[in-house]
Amino acid sequence: MARVRGAPQILSLSQPIPELDPLAVLAQKLGSLPPNRFPSYWYLSHKARGERVRVLGWGSLRQVDLSGEGGLRAARSFVEELQPHVHTACVSRRELLQVDGFPGSRQERPLCFCRLGFSPRSDGGAALVLPRWQLLQAPDSWGSLAVARLNLEIDPESDLAALANQITTFFAQMERLSPSPLPSWELQAPVPVDVEEAPLLARIQKALQAIQAGSLDKLVLAEAVDLHLPAPPSIPSLLAYLEKHHPDCSIFAFAARVRGTESFGAASRGSSPASPLPLTQEGIHPQVFLGATPERLLSVWQGRVQIDALAGSAARGATGHQDQVLAERLLGSAKDRREHQWVVRSIQEALGRLGMDPCISPQPRLLRLANIQHLQTLIEAELPANVHLFDLLAQLHPTAAVGGYPQEAALQWLERLEPFDRSSYAAPLGWVDLQGNGEFVVGIRSALIQGDRARLYAGAGIVADSNPEQELAEIRLKLRSLVQALALRPAAPLLPSL
Repeated sequence: MARVRGAPQILSLSQPIPELDPLAVLAQKLGSLPPNRFPSYWYLSHKARGERVRVLGWGSLRQVDLSGEGGLRAARSFVEELQPHVHTACVSRRELLQVDGFPGSRQERPLCFCRLGFSPRSDGGAALVLPRWQLLQAPDSWGSLAVARLNLEIDPESDLAALANQITTFFAQMERLSPSPLPSWELQAPVPVDVEEAPLLARIQKALQAIQAGSLDKLVLAEAVDLHLPAPPSIPSLLAYLEKHHPDCSIFAFAARVRGTESFGAASRGSSPASPLPLTQEGIHPQVFLGATPERLLSVWQGRVQIDALAGSAARGATGHQDQVLAERLLGSAKDRREHQWVVRSIQEALGRLGMDPCISPQPRLLRLANIQHLQTLIEAELPANVHLFDLLAQLHPTAAVGGYPQEAALQWLERLEPFDRSSYAAPLGWVDLQGNGEFVVGIRSALIQGDRARLYAGAGIVADSNPEQELAEIRLKLRSLVQALALRPAAPLLPSL
């Protein structure tokens, strides 16, 4: 194939494997690495048509750096240039699956994983990556069936016998891993979280002054809290815990590598455009950006776009009655409805700039999570034929849910007011296939973890009638999403019976 075309080609081979859990595989792969050798990997667990779909990507066969201005244009070019050179096949010896009936069939194809920074100047390892291999799992009538996919580059000089051996070895290894148990954990006391109240309240007051002066309608201020953990957390166990305790959220983890000389909070800028990223590398420390986000930024499937507008928050009640009182108060809150409406308006304007006429739910509904509830509005539209998913992302991000309104004025104020780099906090994270379909979430309720250090992020939307103390309480509430998860430790192995 490569000899005929005269250029390197990518062969993408898949095989369905029963009872193969992506987090169990991730735990096994991480546990088998030598000390001081760390991979790049990407994990996203989200809902699709009511079922949880879990996707894991490992290593990098091709990637492009998305940092700086023009990153999303580079992302579109990368996908469009890659598409004609990728050839797919199923190597299963079993009866071939009817893929259209598989709940995860949206993702049962080669996927590129994408991590962006909040702004073009953010340190966050912004990149779009075609992994060396991926796993997809979606529960249905088959049970917990997974599809393993291996991506191989073939050029005119490739050793076909060596490639055949690599293919056989990979799928045999995946089949051996299929009985592996899920990661387990034990709870410990959470690490105390110390929010510096005075500086944060001062920033909120400055935001209120700007809003009252007419410079802004809304500004979303974030806080970053650094923690020193008792030990480096087990990432697969942490992700399994988040999936169990935050079932209505999308769970994500994007792992990159940062050289030991760089300060915590800085992230790798990635490699040169379209160059491979090694699976492992000596002398560096892994950095994982992970979280449990309630906010889907956009879903694109065969030209149909779905977007969540999420803003306006309240705690959950300790009793059913108290919970209902808080929910009704949130639905009837003029302040929260106004804050929410700025988000809906910012999305509507972004779609309008691309000639799209969205269908918007007339009233927000409640999205109830483990410890917090939000106002949510669903927005749908048709994607014009000449508009790519990355064109839409460029217009949407950042929405008023994470930046403010108007967009440009809000970003200028955030540059002045926030004393830290957001990295990938509140940035788009997700996957895109070679046909331009994709699923992206917003990187909130998140943490940046490097060894035994963690930086937690949370934010609150400030509008004209915001109460600074209440906004501070909201940020504390949102930080709780990850504090308990970071206190996990892997469960001790069972002792042999005597």
